Amino acid sequence: MDVKQAYYYIKNFVDKNNNKNTDIVASEFEATIKNLPDEDIIYLLLFSGFIPDLYLADSSDETLYSKLVEVLVCVWAQKLNFESKYVKQKASYEDVYLEKNNKVIVCDAKSFRLGRSQKAPNVKDFIKLEDIRKWLNRYGTKKLGGLVTYPDTHEWTADSDTYQYCSTKEIPTVMLPYKYMALILFFKEKLKYNDILSLWDYDTIFPNKLKKGERNKEKYWAAINSKILKILNISKEVLYNHLSNYDKEIQKFIQCHIKNLEKLKIEKENSIRKSISKIPFEEIIKQYTEYKISIETKQINDTVKRIRDFRLTPTD
Repeated sequence: MDVKQAYYYIKNFVDKNNNKNTDIVASEFEATIKNLPDEDIIYLLLFSGFIPDLYLADSSDETLYSKLVEVLVCVWAQKLNFESKYVKQKASYEDVYLEKNNKVIVCDAKSFRLGRSQKAPNVKDFIKLEDIRKWLNRYGTKKLGGLVTYPDTHEWTADSDTYQYCSTKEIPTVMLPYKYMALILFFKEKLKYNDILSLWDYDTIFPNKLKKGERNKEKYWAAINSKILKILNISKEVLYNHLSNYDKEIQKFIQCHIKNLEKLKIEKENSIRKSISKIPFEEIIKQYTEYKISIETKQINDTVKRIRDFRLTPTD
């Protein structure tokens, strides 16, 4: 797979199959990517955590795209010799189930729009420890911990409650960006069978929960990186060079995405100008007048409606 083919691989799959049942498409997608070489899965991990910006919020396209990201996480785990499956039930269940050596990890796979209005998600939308506790409790003595996967382009700039929650050893929950998952897959031959499970050894990694206001982001990644160096048996230089190269590839994708949106904007502008040029001038004045009235009276209309709906006493 060429690197640019990976940019919109999942989007193209969604666009071709959005008239089908979500579970059917997810199954077809898993069958399609599970036999791809590791290099292709690495590309998909780097570029696929971004919901297409022009999908409508809560649309079937958005739902399907998010589901296929979960499938991608599932296939990543399978390539690391986990028993793994994406979970079809949504209410009160994890997105992806992972098991190795009779230990269970429950995963919440996140995907975000590049054009979302906030740099980072609200913490409460990113991690809910009580949900992870509830999911884990289904597995009794097999439970090991939680996993939150996400694109690190949406990470917090500095301190955050997130790093506090993700360093709590009572519910060890690792936050792992997709580029780190790509890194682990790249070096998977260096992994011993159960080494990766030591990422949840919070008695060692986080003997004390990190506190907000004490550079907890920096401390979180210092601890996680130290553990990953041991798991993969690589040097700091190799780790940071790989992550730096991944960052460059992600930035190239973002620049490409911006260019595509700007191109689409120009196409829409030209289409609008062309269609308007064919409308008689009197009709343009009429349509513009109605448009301006609707825009400038919207707040009044909305206020009147709410007053009528909520404040007037019904009469017979």
